[in-house]
Amino acid sequence: MTRNFGEAVSSSGRLPFFPSRGLAALLFGLFLSACSQSGESPDVRALEVVTDDGFIITATLFDPGVDAPPGILLVHRYGGGRGLWEQSARAFQQRGMMALALDLRGHGDSRARHEEMTHYRQLPEDAWLDALADVRVAKELLLEQGAHPDHLAIAGEAMGAGLALHYALEDPDIQAVIMISPGLEMRGVPTESAIRELTDCPTLIMACEGDAYAAMSATALNAAAPVYSELRTWSGGAHGVDLFGAHPDALQFLLQWLQPIIGPRTS
Repeated sequence: MTRNFGEAVSSSGRLPFFPSRGLAALLFGLFLSACSQSGESPDVRALEVVTDDGFIITATLFDPGVDAPPGILLVHRYGGGRGLWEQSARAFQQRGMMALALDLRGHGDSRARHEEMTHYRQLPEDAWLDALADVRVAKELLLEQGAHPDHLAIAGEAMGAGLALHYALEDPDIQAVIMISPGLEMRGVPTESAIRELTDCPTLIMACEGDAYAAMSATALNAAAPVYSELRTWSGGAHGVDLFGAHPDALQFLLQWLQPIIGPRTS
């Protein structure tokens, strides 16, 4: 399947306009306030799916309640959980996107395997690429729930950013990758060599300048990317999705960046 990267560029050949950080933060605050005052009750539900190697993966679906919405997979850091993505997932949902945040194997509610419980610290340190199986079944679950198969993206934080990148390499349905606080290598998940192979998918790389390893890695990954990649940094040392709490305009920027690529389309 051909990716839709061309849709991210305007007819003039220029990238879409994004508001300044201060204006973006103000607009995003007004947007969330308006959604809250509308009285709408978002459709949020927990789902389970089983991987080929026997892990029961639990995920939370944030359904915008529209037909065939664009979809986004949300992958957490090592030692984290799907709950870290809740604020971001609700923002995607309010924008008309279907978001699915999963607990990776051994984390949160995804610890059952073949009737035994497995903690992530019990899994081999160099075997986290195996967790791509978790992302695969989560993607199928997202499609089963009604996400548009031609308008899909994936976002990850820290180790999850590396998994998001590797998954985009294997699945041509993925139209965009967002990497938040990535590392050049985390838990046996390399990224610099991987991003060099991503020849047909735009990438947004986000980090805080005070998060030293992530900031260094983000700069190197942006330089290594062979196609359109955008690097954005913020002050402070927030890591992963904590960046959005420290800088609300960062989440607004992500939404603005992603919308021309996967939608939803505006009239």
